[in-house]
Amino acid sequence: MKESKPQGKQVRVTVWYVLAVLAGIALAGVAMWQVPWWIDDHYLNDNLKQPVATTVTGVRTALLAIGAGGLAAVGILYTHRTLQHTRERDDEQAELTREGQYTDRYTKAVDQIASANPVEQLGGIYALERIMRDSEKDHITVVEVLAAFVREHAPAPLQSPSNQHRLRLARRRLRVGTPDTTVQRGSLTKRDLWDPHHPAEPVQAALTVLGRRPEGRDEPFRINLAWTDLRGANLDGACLERAHLSKAHLEKATLIKANLKGANLTDAHLEWATMDAAHLEGTDLTDAHLEHATMHSAHLEGANLTDARLDGAVMYGAHLEGANLTNAYLWAYLLGAHLDGADLNGTHLELAPSLGVDQLVSARPRHSTHLGEGGLAANDAVRARITAVEEEERRRAPDFR
Repeated sequence: MKESKPQGKQVRVTVWYVLAVLAGIALAGVAMWQVPWWIDDHYLNDNLKQPVATTVTGVRTALLAIGAGGLAAVGILYTHRTLQHTRERDDEQAELTREGQYTDRYTKAVDQIASANPVEQLGGIYALERIMRDSEKDHITVVEVLAAFVREHAPAPLQSPSNQHRLRLARRRLRVGTPDTTVQRGSLTKRDLWDPHHPAEPVQAALTVLGRRPEGRDEPFRINLAWTDLRGANLDGACLERAHLSKAHLEKATLIKANLKGANLTDAHLEWATMDAAHLEGTDLTDAHLEHATMHSAHLEGANLTDARLDGAVMYGAHLEGANLTNAYLWAYLLGAHLDGADLNGTHLELAPSLGVDQLVSARPRHSTHLGEGGLAANDAVRARITAVEEEERRRAPDFR
């Protein structure tokens, strides 16, 4: 029934073209016969002389040529419209054929990744990548399917810390004199961290495909990889901008030059991860574990590192301009790190080696910033900077009196 309407319309158009051609022929005939008399009827009579007859013949010949040209133009126009309609119909048919092929390929790929055979899963994952690249319309669907595959096959570990691990943490609290929140967060034990662990090959393949998906396409959602076990994953150069990685386990993962701008990494575990030159601008790293992570020249401009743990992190040349480090444990190696405008309200810096006066003065330290006894805390430039920041904050605070 749907095809009868276009066909009926085409028939009506054809009939009108035929009628228009016949009407044009009729008008041309009338014109050739009568136009000379309409123009010069006072010169034309039954006794036509040779010059007059020649003129009439010339006029009729010109009219005939004009009519022939008009008919040719109508024919060309009709042919053009017919070919255009044929091309449109062929394009529609080709599009329907492609859509059917994509659907068949997608169905087969999903069946493959649902298999228990890792080889079939790999085939399905790379088939989905091909579909994603060939069909922009299916981009979002493929991304969501691959993310769901990772969540299904690599869920975050749920085990609580061992008693020995709790004892080690208690001893550490007594030695350092500061609370350790990793017990409450259910971190993995040190043995778990050192045991070699990498995602299964199909999971790594899905992460690789997600990380190199075509850029510049509309993605009105965050890639959901929250609560996943990605320990030891290779995400070098991966594009995971705005990804949802809350509570994900990325211990000892490699994220060199990865794009994690605006990502949600709240309470994520990145202990011993390698994140050199990674882009984390505007990333939410609240309560994140970054102990012993390597972050040479990493970009953390405007990142939220509230209550984050960076014990032993190597952050040479890291960019922390404008970052929020409220109550963070920045016991990191900060040689050459950029702290311009970083919020150091309550930040723990008492065990931060290689932290310089110039770095502190460029940041926004407060009286609540933990600088330890003597040293930086007693430096006149640092104390003056703290006073200036506190005064600025008082001026900004609303006056409710």
